[in-house]
Amino acid sequence: MDWYVVEFLYPQAFERFRDKMFPNLGIISLSILECYDTKKLFGFFDREGIYLNIEMYNPHQWAYSISLHCGVVFGPTQESKKTRDETECDGFLECFKILQNKINGIL
Repeated sequence: MDWYVVEFLYPQAFERFRDKMFPNLGIISLSILECYDTKKLFGFFDREGIYLNIEMYNPHQWAYSISLHCGVVFGPTQESKKTRDETECDGFLECFKILQNKINGIL
């Protein structure tokens, strides 16, 4: 996960993530997040009403879709990835985009 891209493209969504996941500590440096277990992002986005679903079509073809609490579904993606980790990174980046839009009242 490229946290620098997340912070640059989706600053309000990143701020919400930082405030909810690290309420008393903050984040000293984005490079520290390289050690962050991205699986915890599933729980964070679930609490925000944004649900990332990962699907395997075969061992080398993965895709994701995103569902919102209100029933709207985005996806599945048109482009599949070769690994689950790649798919999760792309999916979480899209989740940050959706959260940014939700915060700004676009969704």
